[in-house]
Amino acid sequence: MRIHTVPVLLIAAALALMPATACGPKEHNGAKKTSGTTSPASTARTAAPSPTPSANGVGKLRAAEILNRARKATVAARSVRVHGTLHEEGEAMAVDFRYAGAKRAVGDVTMGGQRISVVRIGRSVYLKGDAAFLKSVGGKGAVQLLNGRYLRTTSKDEGFAELASFSDPAKFFPELLTPDGTVSKGRQEVIAGTPAIALEDGSGGKLYVATRGEPYVLRIDGGPGNRLDFDGYGVAVQITTPPAAQVVDLSDLKD
Repeated sequence: MRIHTVPVLLIAAALALMPATACGPKEHNGAKKTSGTTSPASTARTAAPSPTPSANGVGKLRAAEILNRARKATVAARSVRVHGTLHEEGEAMAVDFRYAGAKRAVGDVTMGGQRISVVRIGRSVYLKGDAAFLKSVGGKGAVQLLNGRYLRTTSKDEGFAELASFSDPAKFFPELLTPDGTVSKGRQEVIAGTPAIALEDGSGGKLYVATRGEPYVLRIDGGPGNRLDFDGYGVAVQITTPPAAQVVDLSDLKD
């Protein structure tokens, strides 16, 4: 099962648009007020122990139906964490994101010693690259303008539409969970302590679906160096808006 969408490429491409469109802040300070008062946190609250979930029966279904149920359950999850490592054109990337509901997400991507943070709340998307990343896409000017600050855009901005869809589980997860060819059932295994069944599509990778409790996706193994784990299902996650003083609105950087 190949990992179809590489999030870091969407984020890097979106942030790289900033230097090309930015003409410098307008006369006001460029920091747009936001509703939050704390830093964008991804605080997971530990849930109380629950009884061992019972078998959900998906292991007896056809492979296509298992995949269909896994997609629906994963998209409908109240919260989930997706993290792991990816390789694109020889470049190693680490991805760690938490999703809470349909339009809230927070996480980081690290590639080549450069780190990018993303916060999605409703239609607002906040992007923050570290100094190394900003310098690589926009030179010293980008570092001076945005180091330690978030660039705010919206899901309606054409240049950031793909990035916004990545932070929307209802759009991103179905794409991520699309097989390359005809899917078939593999072996039953245990993933992070949860019994699961593997699905294969001939690409050399595997998708693991829980066979107890909800039929959630537990892992996508796309081969050496390409693995995403799905966990933290149902664990409460607090995602807050960045402080206004740390936000530069993209609209303030355009003519």
